[in-house]
Amino acid sequence: AFSRPGLLMASGGGDLIFIADAEGSLHVVSRTFTVRSLVATSDTPGTRITQMLHITQARMLLTIEENVASATSRPVIKLWPIDKLLRQTTDVQPVVVKYQQPTNTPYPLTAVAATPSLGQIALGFAGGHIVHLRGNIAMNKSTKQRTLHKAPEPITNLHFVTDEKGTEVTLFATTTAQTLVFDTSAAGSGKGEVSVLEERGCGIGCSQVNEEKELIVARDEAIYFYNIDGRGPCFAFEAPKVLLRRFKHYLLLATAAPSTMVAPPTLASTSDNLNRSSSSLLQEPESRVYSYNDATTFTILDTKNKLVAYTGVVAGGVRGVATEWGSVFVLGGHGSLDFFSEKELLEKLDILYRQNLYPLAVKMAQNGSYDLASVAGIYKRYGDWLYSKDDFDSAMLQYIQTIGYVEPSYIIRKYLDAQRLINLASYLQELHTAGMATSDHTTLLLNCYTKLRDEERLNQFIHTQEDYQFDVDTAIHVCRQAGFYEQALYLADKFSKTGMYLKLKVEDQNDIKAALEYMRDLGDSEVSAYMAEFGRRCLASLPQETTELLVEVCLRGMDARLNTETGDGAAAEEGNEFEPHIAPAILSSKPTLSLRRIQHLFADQPTWLAAFLERVITNRWQQKSESRSDSMTEEEEGDMKAAWNTLLELYLCGVESPIREPSLVLSSKQTPKERALDLLRDPHASIDWDRAYILCASNNFTEGIAALYEQRGDVAALLDLYIEHDDVYNMRKLLGDHGEKHPDLYIKALHYFARNPQHGDNRQLLTECLETIEKCNIMSPLRVLQALGGSESSGVTLGMVRGYIMRQIEAKTTRIRDNKKVIESYTKEYQTHHEQIEDLKSKPVVFQSTKCTSCMAPLDLPSVHFLCKHSYHQRCLGDVADNCPKCQVQNQMLEDRRRRQEATAKRHDIFYEKLQTANDGFDEIAEWFSKSPFTFVKLVDQ
Repeated sequence: AFSRPGLLMASGGGDLIFIADAEGSLHVVSRTFTVRSLVATSDTPGTRITQMLHITQARMLLTIEENVASATSRPVIKLWPIDKLLRQTTDVQPVVVKYQQPTNTPYPLTAVAATPSLGQIALGFAGGHIVHLRGNIAMNKSTKQRTLHKAPEPITNLHFVTDEKGTEVTLFATTTAQTLVFDTSAAGSGKGEVSVLEERGCGIGCSQVNEEKELIVARDEAIYFYNIDGRGPCFAFEAPKVLLRRFKHYLLLATAAPSTMVAPPTLASTSDNLNRSSSSLLQEPESRVYSYNDATTFTILDTKNKLVAYTGVVAGGVRGVATEWGSVFVLGGHGSLDFFSEKELLEKLDILYRQNLYPLAVKMAQNGSYDLASVAGIYKRYGDWLYSKDDFDSAMLQYIQTIGYVEPSYIIRKYLDAQRLINLASYLQELHTAGMATSDHTTLLLNCYTKLRDEERLNQFIHTQEDYQFDVDTAIHVCRQAGFYEQALYLADKFSKTGMYLKLKVEDQNDIKAALEYMRDLGDSEVSAYMAEFGRRCLASLPQETTELLVEVCLRGMDARLNTETGDGAAAEEGNEFEPHIAPAILSSKPTLSLRRIQHLFADQPTWLAAFLERVITNRWQQKSESRSDSMTEEEEGDMKAAWNTLLELYLCGVESPIREPSLVLSSKQTPKERALDLLRDPHASIDWDRAYILCASNNFTEGIAALYEQRGDVAALLDLYIEHDDVYNMRKLLGDHGEKHPDLYIKALHYFARNPQHGDNRQLLTECLETIEKCNIMSPLRVLQALGGSESSGVTLGMVRGYIMRQIEAKTTRIRDNKKVIESYTKEYQTHHEQIEDLKSKPVVFQSTKCTSCMAPLDLPSVHFLCKHSYHQRCLGDVADNCPKCQVQNQMLEDRRRRQEATAKRHDIFYEKLQTANDGFDEIAEWFSKSPFTFVKLVDQ
């Protein structure tokens, strides 16, 4: 069937393809290639279908019937309902569209176009007329006709373009010399205003409208795109064009084949730069001279990827092109029907890979909606191919496109050679820009810059970053190792890497002064941490400045701790004399610095430690009031004690502060030992007594030990100290000040003077001691004599103590005499009472009283007589008849004394207490036995 002469193919729609032959028959081909044929023209010889147009939305097929044998015949326009054509009937009647020829002379109908709804039809004639039909054309009712345009050249192509609503209708028209556009929408009242897009036209069948509603015009030198405003981009493709059709993003071209076949023509873009790497596949023809024959070259152009997808020769010329069922059908003049189907994207890429056309492969993959990972894989293959050709620069450009999808180590290993560090640096910088870099990549990049000594790129990398997609710590470390200290300092300062900044200043640049100024603006917690690390080095270089900073921070920290615990923020704004330049914001930082955490920094600088402690003590604690002591925090109290104790130790070791300030209470002219003594005597000094004693003893500082004993009030230990050092002057002074309150001191003094008679004043001092001992009855004479002459070392003679002994003998003699008198009176009284008791027990008692002792009235019966010789009326005694009322008080007193004596006999602790405090223990024991303590003891039978 396809070998019939004069076949004409129309692009289908609705799953159909329409073919007309020279005999006037119309063939409808389905997807299964089932053909239904019918006669579509009249019986007049030479009548045939010259044009077909499928109107998809209206489900109509428009055919142009002409008598090619008669020059005077008028073209007939028929509309065939497609639904009826598919029925198994032979009497399908088309709708004949009525119109009038624009001139009396009939011209061939060279172009036809219709809107999707079949509301408008445009007819183009060889005479240059464009006839516009509007109305219900499908029903052949209310049709209006008018001539839109009269051109001096034949009309070659017509195309309607409508908007989505169908209200805006534009008609594109081409002649052999012009490209025109008309507004035929109903809103424009159908005036059909014409605009000339370009004073150039095209041949019949050499134009199409794409999905973007652009007119595509194929001319011999190029392919042009137009919109209603004018010409747009174009593709250079030089060849005599015969036919233009469109399929997806492909352009289907039929060109007259030259007699001498050459390589396919090149598709180039004049609107944007095409990658010239495709020139190996698409070469420009070497000859511009063509001689035409019956062969036609069929070319498929991929406008999206800007390449020639296919080219081949169709024998007998291209008679028709249909795009249906996702394929392209090309009808050849010798009865051939060529079928073209689009290859899968993977097959296309494989072809490009084999020809090493990687740029085209990349573009095709991108346009083919490949994911980014797959596109990156193509870039990787391209880069590997270039790398194998030793084109390292170009290869790196491709590898950069793979960032995020290809493991960076794969590329990095290829460029680790020293000669390729520039390329590696470029890759790593892009890796950082993409935010895919790790700390190792940062290290490697900065190492590249440093090894290349490329300070400019290093500065650019560091200073021009906006989001700094790299590990800052690693960057600082690498710059520091390579000696780029300024760059490292810039990063450390910008990102507040305080520790690293100070390391660079102190350890690398030895700029201690700048480091100290930097730390002045930090909070207490940060200064505490960084001083622990850099404090010793700072003290070694600038001891005075470092000490002043530590004093400021320490005092500030104490105030801040106090404010934190008390909730009072006003003190943070007052500051002190050392911090006038510290911002209030810094004062509010959490304090962690304490004096005890600072002291170890002065391990190699004891003199400056003394200066530091003196300043802190002077400004903080030396004039401490009772109220301030109450408000002191526990932390500060610990700092204060540590400061006093450490300063004392320094003074005892002979350390002097290099700073002499008049504000210090301690005199600057004093020696360290004198300062230590003043420190021990300072009532405000919070010094640990035990530690101070050990320090004074280890340094053989007797004055300090004496001050400690004085502070504690331990006069006995103080006397022992004076005795140990034969300090008679201070002993005499101590006895004079504390002897009355502490008489026991004279005992130790007596022993000392007895053993040391060599001193010139010992005789006088010994006499004073004996007088005081005698006056206060501190020791018994026997003990005194034992102390004076109880050892061979005693140098006391009898003449020294003659007066004392004589006084003691006289006093004892007098006391014995008095005691004997008392004994005699007690004996006589005892005998008298004993005789009375015996008389009462053995002899009768005669009561001779005649008056009542109570009322002094004469006695009468009944009366009561007591053994104490007192008599009473019974009525005067009342209920009390057991005891004599007159003697009852005295008797009760004796009874109470007896009971107390009984109770006291059981309290041995009272006895021992009195025995310890008694001047004469023997007298106390004798008195105790006089109260018969064993009378009340009850024997228990075991």
